[in-house]
This record gives sequence, C-alpha cells and structure tokens, in this order.
Amino acid sequence: MVTEEVRGVIRKTILDLINESASDKNLKRMLVKHQSKVHFIPIKYRILGGILQGLNIKFGNFIEDLLSNLVEIDANVKALGESGKKIPLFFTHETDALIDTYITSRQLPNSPDDCTHLFDDLLDQIILIECKASNEERQGIVKDIDGLFVSKKTDQMIYTEIKYNDDHDTGKFADINRKFIKTWAGLAVRFAIQDKNKLFPIIYYFNSTKRYGPIHTPSRNIMRGPQLFDTYLETKYCDVDKYLSEIGDDPEIIKLFDDLYSKVNGLSIQKRNKST
Repeated sequence: MVTEEVRGVIRKTILDLINESASDKNLKRMLVKHQSKVHFIPIKYRILGGILQGLNIKFGNFIEDLLSNLVEIDANVKALGESGKKIPLFFTHETDALIDTYITSRQLPNSPDDCTHLFDDLLDQIILIECKASNEERQGIVKDIDGLFVSKKTDQMIYTEIKYNDDHDTGKFADINRKFIKTWAGLAVRFAIQDKNKLFPIIYYFNSTKRYGPIHTPSRNIMRGPQLFDTYLETKYCDVDKYLSEIGDDPEIIKLFDDLYSKVNGLSIQKRNKST
C-alpha cells in the first residue's frame, strides 16, 4: 500500500505540473499566440486544448520528476545533489567522437546482436582516455541528470536515464542512447571514476512495453516497469502505478481542471479588426 509520504510526493509533482501550465504567464502567452491566428475554433477552446495537449506531452517529464522526487525520500538509496538537475559536464573531444562512432557502428548490418562486450569496452576506453586527459583538453556540455543515487545496500552509484515509454522512432532512440552514454562519460569525469562498475548506468522505462532490443545498451543496463523499484527502492512500483491510475478521479485534481476551465473562460478576448 502506498505510504502517505509517497502519496504526498506524487500529488505534489502532479500539482506543480498543472499549476505551471495554468499560470497567468502561460495563459497570457497562449492568448497572444492564438489571437494572431485565424481559426473556426473559438480562442478560449484553443487555449484550453493547448494546455491539455501540453500536459499530455509533458507526462514523460512528469515521470522523470516523479522518479527523482521518490528517490529523494526512499530509505534504500541516497540521492546525490546532481540528481534531477541540469548541470555542466566535461569530457574530451576524443571521448565525444568515440561515442558517436559507437552509436553509428551499432546500426550497421554486420554489427553483432549482443552489444555487451562492445559497451563494456566503450566505457573502459572512456575511462582510459579521461584519466590521461587534462581539464584543458575537455569540452563542456550541459546535460539533464534524470536520476543519480547511491544504493545503501551495495554502495554503488547508479545513474538513470528515465523515459515513460519505449516508443521513440529510430533516430530519437539512437539520440537517447547517445545522450545516455555521453552523460555517463561526463559523470565519470566529475566523480573521478576509474572503474566502470563504480558508476552503473541504467535506461529506465516506466512502462514495461518493449519496442527495441539492446541495440546500443546491454539488456542488463535496461530496466522497465517494476525492475528499478524491485532492485533499488523501498517504494513499490505497483503502489505508484495504482495511485497514478486513480488520481485522475481525486476531487482536488478535478477541481484544478474545473478552475482551469473557469480561468480560461474568463479571459478577455480582443476581437480582430475586420479587413476592409
């Protein structure tokens, strides 16, 4: 059963997302945008539809924020300061090119099905390059750190790239893996990692549905649905999933959307000047 603390984290994450989308600043921006367009759908309904569509699109970001917030309170792990933040990371041009070459090579027809040893070799090469490099040889890039924590059971540092669904097109899928490995490289430099096993990278999909196999990242580094929770967290995936499936009927959430409708309906719409 979901605890009150976990329930509170889920609710706060949802409320923050809705309140941000329904802010006066966002409504004003959308009003200006739609007043300049000709359409048969009334402006107020276009604004409301745009907000709802935006919330649907942002659900993936919501899952990232939710997992980051759950890690903060979980008794089995210790969240690191970089978790859930956008931070500058540094690595050499040689590492950058090495990762790009790896991603491209894994899409060639003669590339082996099992990428485990290739992936391990890549991480070892990155560590070797970066241990020899000076700070002056490194370039900086800002990356989102979806999740970064230490398991209290194993004392291992875990880096997670979090996605809601495994449903991206081929190009986007390759880019996710590219970003995933480059972020790991930057974190390895930041924490002076000399053994790849000290910083374990995971691509995590909240939904268990599988679209792609382990093309760029080995199966052991991909987790879906309850796997991440069962392996590292005290919080139960089934509790979070059940609560999320029911919260749309929560009176407070329903009132937020009712208030949003009233707020949009109360907007002052300036009529367009008729052309002569």
